[in-house]
Amino acid sequence: MAVQIQGLPVTYYPVPKSGTSSVKYALMALSGGQAPLADPDNEVHGRLFTSWVDPFVPVYDGLGGKFTIVRDPLERLLSAYSSRILDVNVLARASAKAEMLKAFGLPTDPDLDTFILNVEKYSASSWEIQFHVASPRHFVGSSLFLFDHVFRFEEMDKVEAFLSSVSGRKISMPRLQAARTRVSPSDLSPAAMVKAMRFCRYDYAFLVDYYDPARWGGIPKGAPEDPSSLHVACDFTVPRDGRLIYPRTLRNLRDFLARRPLAMRVGR
Repeated sequence: MAVQIQGLPVTYYPVPKSGTSSVKYALMALSGGQAPLADPDNEVHGRLFTSWVDPFVPVYDGLGGKFTIVRDPLERLLSAYSSRILDVNVLARASAKAEMLKAFGLPTDPDLDTFILNVEKYSASSWEIQFHVASPRHFVGSSLFLFDHVFRFEEMDKVEAFLSSVSGRKISMPRLQAARTRVSPSDLSPAAMVKAMRFCRYDYAFLVDYYDPARWGGIPKGAPEDPSSLHVACDFTVPRDGRLIYPRTLRNLRDFLARRPLAMRVGR
């Protein structure tokens, strides 16, 4: 669900683990709903919701002033582990599917490697894990070109400046939902790093103008059926309207055509 503030020309599309708690709290303050919250880290999401959208359809909704915040896919995945497992351990909650975890032979308190190497199974066993590791496309749709502003997670000062500018008030955003226990890519084993980068491969393609997977050694080769952040919330190989849909960016299409000469594609 897009977050709009009455009287302000902004519409915010939140992506989990990308500064949503801080931005929502600031927007509540702008709307006059800044009453003290006993647990702002979590209560803010009960006031302003984050909802799914179709990852294969652009967000044509007529709303103005669209903005969102994106984050390096690998760092976002690791942040999900830190906040959802190390800090609060959602797998110990009643909402987690204990029998499914048992059937998978997975622990409810996984170390980092165990979590990453089985991230699709943990997602299937917990809607909270699924929600926090799912591709940003599940929250902003298939095109960032429809957004007036796309901010990087590392540039929250620009978000503050933007909200201050459109509201005519000085906005300061508290740092909410910051993981108490942090992990970094260097904490991953080689096998877990390969799995993590393969899991994030479509997100790096989607965010090609903002983040470069080369920072972490690039996207390793693998199979098309390898789990991804798009898989955890839907299977994009399922026919839609009688045809198969695959996530494609212009760069994907260019690479696809470069590897499959026209003569081969038409059967010569």
